[in-house]
Amino acid sequence: MDGSSRGLRSAICFALVLVLPAAQPPPTVHSRDEWRVVDKECRDVLPPQAKIRACLNLLSDRRLSTAYLAPINGEISSTFQSLRDYDNAIKYKKIEIERANTVAEQPSSSGDALPASLGAMSLRYLELGSLQSLNRLTNFNSQSDEARRVATEEQNNYNLALSYNPMNYRAYRYRAEIHSLFCDGASAAQDMEAAVRFAEQAGDQDTARDYKRVTLSACIPAWRRD
Repeated sequence: MDGSSRGLRSAICFALVLVLPAAQPPPTVHSRDEWRVVDKECRDVLPPQAKIRACLNLLSDRRLSTAYLAPINGEISSTFQSLRDYDNAIKYKKIEIERANTVAEQPSSSGDALPASLGAMSLRYLELGSLQSLNRLTNFNSQSDEARRVATEEQNNYNLALSYNPMNYRAYRYRAEIHSLFCDGASAAQDMEAAVRFAEQAGDQDTARDYKRVTLSACIPAWRRD
């Protein structure tokens, strides 16, 4: 392991110690200024390794309210994904979801906050399932017990995505893939039909056409659910 890798891992461990145990204090700057801080000191930083370090440092910044912890962790997750480090991408996506759930439980004066939060949570669980799929396909034997375990976690996250947004057509499409791997052809077909239907209702005709041409992966007999 080279020096830069050791430095990055040390930064990650240090930031987790700071961030996970306690919530941030109330914000000391206006919301618009907080977003500017997030953009300048996390989202817009390059290259990826520097961005990860900057975002980790920002997680302990007392200028920001707890509402900004979820999007910062999301930036960290997506940056690890760009580096094909799926283990860390999954770790920070889970932290993002945990932080977002904490904020969602807080009362809001905005009547539009609840639907927006539901859609965002659906997307986060969809992204977590997709990361687990990439991790499974990259790092595990395609028919191993470990791959089956990860596929089960994927399916659970697509279920959660649909619990927040029953019209999330991408979640239906990806869950159909898992049903097919588990040799549940009937459920896979139902999910693909739902994926096409809701994509059309959302006006995403290109995706709907693509879904109509999808050939799902063949069932893995060792994964069959009795």
